[in-house]
Amino acid sequence: MKSRMRVFLIVLATTVGGLSLVLYTTLSEEVILKGISYCASSISKLTYSGITFFVSAFLAGFLASLIVVRDNGWPHFFITTMIVGKMLFLLFFGYWAASFWAVTGLHFSLVAGLWAGFYGAAKFPLAPM
Repeated sequence: MKSRMRVFLIVLATTVGGLSLVLYTTLSEEVILKGISYCASSISKLTYSGITFFVSAFLAGFLASLIVVRDNGWPHFFITTMIVGKMLFLLFFGYWAASFWAVTGLHFSLVAGLWAGFYGAAKFPLAPM
């Protein structure tokens, strides 16, 4: 594979993976759980939000891995950097809508799901080489 094509696939997989992560997390937060509030939601609803965020990130990571030809982790690295950057932005500028540990846990769930999707796509038997 030429280096231009490889760079194009990395950019495409990062864009598609990031946008699908935003779409899936918005769907799980607003449609499935009908809004999450750390102060008003129950413990079970917060647990479900962590699980749905993990599944959303897993699907986004799986999709990005299939686009980029499964052994390349650069899109996942870039998406992880965006997630950590968003969390640090919220930390430094004080835009926490919930407890520090709740938001950190949800972001950690996103990162873990993203890399689990990468690993799942690497083990997927029908993935392109």
